[in-house]
Amino acid sequence: MNIYIVSIFPEIFDSFLATSLIKKAQEKKILKFKIINPRNFCKDKHKQVDDTIYGGWAGMLMKAKPVIDAVESVIKKLSSWASAKDIKKLDSGCRLRPWDRNDFRIIFPSPAKNIFDQSKAHKLSKIQNLIFVCGRYEGIDYRWEQYMKKKYKSKFQKISIWQFITLWWETPTMTIIESITRLIPGVIKEADSWKYESYSVESKMNNLEHPQYTRPEEVLWMKVPKILLSWHHKNIGERKNKNSKKN
Repeated sequence: MNIYIVSIFPEIFDSFLATSLIKKAQEKKILKFKIINPRNFCKDKHKQVDDTIYGGWAGMLMKAKPVIDAVESVIKKLSSWASAKDIKKLDSGCRLRPWDRNDFRIIFPSPAKNIFDQSKAHKLSKIQNLIFVCGRYEGIDYRWEQYMKKKYKSKFQKISIWQFITLWWETPTMTIIESITRLIPGVIKEADSWKYESYSVESKMNNLEHPQYTRPEEVLWMKVPKILLSWHHKNIGERKNKNSKKN
């Protein structure tokens, strides 16, 4: 999977991309990241990406055109890559998997009625190219959103991670990226870690994972349930299912 992030503060992602499983997935060529700064698409001398809001509202607003240009620079590269590379073969004789120019989604984390959940994470994990757009200040001039909805209607998704506001859009972006990428084979070594978990699609998003324990067998006055020490897999499985539903 290729993940493109449009942000005016790319340094925020330095630690995120260089740590733990996200880093390992890049080393294994499972994930590839590229950050695009809208400032690079500003035409003025000072690379001004924001301005005051019409109507006298407080705060600053990001300009529409630099964000539009940043997103479309990615889409154009995907299209040119596909047309130039799809006909080539690998040394093994197998054809390269086509990077269909339509195999992308534009994700805009922002207050919205469309709430992100595990089912959406599963769907997005199947997409080859994801483009995340991070707003700043009071957001982005609405005309960028109008343009995306008109030109890329089936590819644009405005998603909220819930009913609260963060200082910047980069934080929700990281949350969504983690939720999606952990579902890609090879990112997490143990597939059961994401197949059997809270908010299972098979359980229609209504389950929470059962309580789990590790050594020692007793912490203060609290003991590990005896059934988990019995090695009776059928009974343990039944207990897990029962407790998942209770939560």
